[in-house]
Amino acid sequence: MSTDLDQFLSSLKRLNDAGVINTLGIIATFAVAFIALAPSIWKWKKRPKLAIQLKQPTVKNVPGDQRATTVSILGQPTPPEITTTAGMLIHNTGASAALRVRCVITDLYAGSGKSFQWRDHPQETLGTDSDLPAGLPLSISLLGRKQIGDFDTGFWFGKLPPLRTTSVSVANLPKTTITTVPGERTSLSAGTYIVRIVVSANNAAPRTHLIRIELTNGLQLQFAKWRERRAIRKADRQAMKGQISKA
Repeated sequence: MSTDLDQFLSSLKRLNDAGVINTLGIIATFAVAFIALAPSIWKWKKRPKLAIQLKQPTVKNVPGDQRATTVSILGQPTPPEITTTAGMLIHNTGASAALRVRCVITDLYAGSGKSFQWRDHPQETLGTDSDLPAGLPLSISLLGRKQIGDFDTGFWFGKLPPLRTTSVSVANLPKTTITTVPGERTSLSAGTYIVRIVVSANNAAPRTHLIRIELTNGLQLQFAKWRERRAIRKADRQAMKGQISKA
């Protein structure tokens, strides 16, 4: 019995001298650490990832006689209703659902070419508190405009504001006026803009996107290019120095 124990201890000594036991100890330590971190690693691998895709602007022209509400004045035809909209899709390219997805316009810049200035514009939430399963898109309205006869809302971020129709009598003749319901938001004038949009979720890291909006000839959307990104960084530095252009 003593001889067997001596032989066993001698073999262990040879293994220890060769560094095998230390190596096995290191491997065992890494194995325990990996097993402890495996759930977190798996959760990180399956995390939701958010990306956006711009949609082409669409124009919907509803003839006057097909509108939901029509007002005829002295037999004159009811003007058509022209609605221009542009939106985007938020994609969840991860492997788990994104909880309470939010899409917020945080900054607005105006300018053209290589020069843009930060504008004093309030943050606007385009979409909020919607869960997004993996592999599915979420449609968000980015810009909208409505034209009815001589009335024009101009371009608004997000959903279009509600309209108010009032009828009055002028010189014994009926007159219908369409206005937007007063609110804090204002429409965009013609020009070139870049907006910073932040998309986030409760369990997804926020992603920032810069989108160029062209309103000089219709409506055009595209992601900002590297020259425009450089101009935005310059505008941010100027804004932090107090050189801010008021809207």
